[in-house]
Amino acid sequence: MKKIFLITFLFIIPIGDAIAQTDPNFEFKNKVRNEIGTVKKIIKFDKEDIKKTAFLRFTHQDYKKAYISESKEIYFLRYNMFTDEMEYMNYEKTFILNKNNNKIIDFFEIKAKYGVFKLKDELNYFVIKNSGKNSVLVKQYVEFDEGKKAITQFDVKVAPKFFRKKDKNFIAFENTTVKIVPKKKKSFYALFADKGGEIKKYMSLQKLSHKKIDDLVKIVTYYNSLE
Repeated sequence: MKKIFLITFLFIIPIGDAIAQTDPNFEFKNKVRNEIGTVKKIIKFDKEDIKKTAFLRFTHQDYKKAYISESKEIYFLRYNMFTDEMEYMNYEKTFILNKNNNKIIDFFEIKAKYGVFKLKDELNYFVIKNSGKNSVLVKQYVEFDEGKKAITQFDVKVAPKFFRKKDKNFIAFENTTVKIVPKKKKSFYALFADKGGEIKKYMSLQKLSHKKIDDLVKIVTYYNSLE
């Protein structure tokens, strides 16, 4: 029995080593197992009409250097606005990052920072415009129009396409509770509860509009300074 066990043990070890040597993704998977979610099938858009606008899905066509949360390991990532996923290319396969709450993606070279926050019980990526106890967030959107086929000679064909929608601004209170920035001033002041009056006064003195992203950052930065 002892001889059989020894032979089996010696046989298993080389197989494990062989797998590590022959699988080009072994080191990659081991290195980023906590970050990478699933292997994503690359959707190929063969129709020329769709190819013309497929690039709109991404904030950048190429992969940019980024840090993930507290790690100083450099990853090459890009954000897909259509699927709301961070993509990572390795050995001609596209991976997507695990979407964990409060995960930060810092594209340090292009000075763009994304964070994962919960909105309506779903995790979403947002652009983080300022840092602090409360943060200004921007949600980017891309949608797909399937177009319309010409059934008869009188119909007008509408080509399928991706298109950018207007960004929406949010505030993450305590960096947990995400609320959309309302259009009406009264509703906006109400977001700040008992500090609404001070926010109103500050906006009036500084001539700020909550509808402008740069002004919104100034407003929330001021709110963060209040006790």
